[in-house]
Amino acid sequence: MKSTVISVATVLCLSWFLIGCKGKDSNAAPVAPTSSETTAEPMPPADDTTAQPAPETPEEAAPEEAAPAAPSTGLGTRSVSENKLTTVLETVAREMEAKNLAYVSSLGQDCSGIYHQIKDSIQARIPALRDPAKYHYPPFSPDRDSRQVALWYHRHNNLHIVQDALADANKIRPGSVMFYGQTEKTYNNPTIEQLTTRGVGIMHVAVVTSIETDDAGKLTAYTIMHGRNKKWPASRTGGNCDCPKKGLHKQHVKFPFGNWNQAWVAVANIETPVN
Repeated sequence: MKSTVISVATVLCLSWFLIGCKGKDSNAAPVAPTSSETTAEPMPPADDTTAQPAPETPEEAAPEEAAPAAPSTGLGTRSVSENKLTTVLETVAREMEAKNLAYVSSLGQDCSGIYHQIKDSIQARIPALRDPAKYHYPPFSPDRDSRQVALWYHRHNNLHIVQDALADANKIRPGSVMFYGQTEKTYNNPTIEQLTTRGVGIMHVAVVTSIETDDAGKLTAYTIMHGRNKKWPASRTGGNCDCPKKGLHKQHVKFPFGNWNQAWVAVANIETPVN
């Protein structure tokens, strides 16, 4: 009887031992943590200052609107001899024509580029005009194109906007900087804002080298030096004129004193006195 009890006790002991080892099996799957055991950091509150956009830097701030151009008082009186200007401008034009300058913007040989070359040439040849204490001029940069040149003259009180081309004819003089509008476009009461808008206002610029007048001193015709187009190199041509015997009279009827089919819209003296 004693041996039977021992046997039963032994069996019970062995069963407990086996069950205990199985519970510690190293291959058992781990238990997933509960939500209260996660280690992720909480999201910041909605009103957290770190969630707000950073203040604007000066570079990101909206630029201030450009101040409107000061009104021009028109063309000033000239102290330079127009006969001298005609002689110099005709010489400069001949020399430029001899170079056969093709219409290439990148070389400064488009219409505004030719203007800048003429402007620089007359300063080199007429000492009085290159005195910075007396005269100043639009720089090639940033006032590169015809609209920028016109705006420079306007801001320096040396631009007349043409409202009546026939009435303004005698404002065309040797050394006048002539501004013309878009092809086949007429203008009624143009403003400086309109004229300096690309594709709307000024399209072409030229410099008057000589003029013709009648016995009463009224202008009838004029010659300009300009960068023309990709077909023709820079050269002198006649502007539309009040001259029935010349071919430009027909165009003159539609665009008085214009450049073929471009209206004359503004004029400046090439030199601008320092105020």
